[in-house]
Amino acid sequence: MLFVALYLHFQNNILIFVMGYARLAVVFYLLPALGERILSNLIIKNVVVSLVIIGLWPYLEPETMSEQGWLVIMVKESVVGLILAMTLSVPFWIATVVGEILDNQRAATISDSIDPVNGTQSSILSGFFSFAFSAIFFANNGMYLLMEALSQSYVVFPRGDDLIGFNWQEAGRLLDILMQTSILLAAPVLIVLMISEVMLGIFARYCPQLNPFSLSLAVKSCVAFIIFLFYGFQALSDKSLKMFSLSSFQHFFF
Repeated sequence: MLFVALYLHFQNNILIFVMGYARLAVVFYLLPALGERILSNLIIKNVVVSLVIIGLWPYLEPETMSEQGWLVIMVKESVVGLILAMTLSVPFWIATVVGEILDNQRAATISDSIDPVNGTQSSILSGFFSFAFSAIFFANNGMYLLMEALSQSYVVFPRGDDLIGFNWQEAGRLLDILMQTSILLAAPVLIVLMISEVMLGIFARYCPQLNPFSLSLAVKSCVAFIIFLFYGFQALSDKSLKMFSLSSFQHFFF
């Protein structure tokens, strides 16, 4: 009887572990700061996810209504994990989009390279900002913020709850926030770049023997770097890190 009791207890704990993995693993696989270029080894990543599940065990342990079925609960947890990963990834996407906008305006998108964080092709500034914001994230207790967000997600949406009344329009609002914040952070550089282009046009008008296009990339690159140094990284730290919270995640369910 003791063996049967231990087996049933082990089986129940394995099911709880699988339910926790269905939500938390999605976050670890999709969050740019923990992407395949950061935690490249699949075994190491799954060990980290397992340790996080053990740490969050008190949030996973409450019994779930058995009539729902474990497969249904697993699908729900995967959907919730996808939404959670999307909301927590917005600050990292903002840094990437800011780099893309600035490189597009300074005509440097022709020199696209591999983003060291996401592992995808992106512009030079996009990859640099993505890597820099990941460093800023970890330097500002990012893992603590991530663990707090993961634990509070079980308070906002406990395991096994219904998805009735789910607000799909919140995804559109997230996209709106992403674009608005990215353009807002890039706006000072964009304004100065526009002024520099006007000045290059005037210069070409009065000095036609010198081709301004040969100078535009160097001039606009220097202007973009200098202006962004005055405010850029501080703005990314303040504006984007404040968005790393569950406020948008809550709006999906309330």
